[in-house]
Amino acid sequence: MDEYSGRLLAERYRLPRPPSDEYELVESRAYDTASGQEVLVRQVPLPEVVEAEFLGGGGYGHDRAGRATRRPADPAVRRAVEAALAASRIPDHPRLDQVFDVFVEGDGLWIVSELVAARPLAALLAERPLSPHRAAELAADLLTALRAVHAHGWVHRNITPRTVLVCDDGRAVLTGLAAGAAEEALCGYDPLPAPPSVLPRGHVDGPADGPADDVPESGVPGLPPGYRGADRGPAAAGHYGGAVRRAAGRLDGR
Repeated sequence: MDEYSGRLLAERYRLPRPPSDEYELVESRAYDTASGQEVLVRQVPLPEVVEAEFLGGGGYGHDRAGRATRRPADPAVRRAVEAALAASRIPDHPRLDQVFDVFVEGDGLWIVSELVAARPLAALLAERPLSPHRAAELAADLLTALRAVHAHGWVHRNITPRTVLVCDDGRAVLTGLAAGAAEEALCGYDPLPAPPSVLPRGHVDGPADGPADDVPESGVPGLPPGYRGADRGPAAAGHYGGAVRRAAGRLDGR
């Protein structure tokens, strides 16, 4: 993997050498030297008031040189790491990306996830508008992803054209849950799901492929009955395409 000759994160994830005009890394491919696989790393910037302190004991230490830690000393950062880790524990789902690791290094919280063969929806929209039929397919896939998120008590709240990935095979994958949870924690909010005893009435706390309030058995909101996304085949999408973000946002903002 000669292309990965840049910075080494957490003594494990090797980044590509950045171009000379690179200012601040936000998201990048990386090579996992432990597993031999390519992954995606995202950085959530930390507030400037967070100080780097050396930590003894297990895991990585975070000293004044900015090396990695999974046990940050600052309470706000610790809550952010815990929130991102909690979000990563949602069971694997074909419409959600998988998070492998969360750690703090330097002035950033880093999230390591699977590298999906896909392009952000923003890149596709920059080229041309979506047809109503294609928008309906992607919206149905996003609603399926949100159904899985809600089934485990979470609300995503980070749906943008950049967190929606359109795969090479046509399906949509939703990302950004762990990063959004970390950002909310850093802002002082508690993004963790409520305990089962206080979940809203009608909430389904069970497998993501079971019935749920969010997606009725007769179909998904705003789409014809029986429509189940690009992988199940369209059911006369017609003028029900709508806007992908608007359809997904209505469901996730409950």
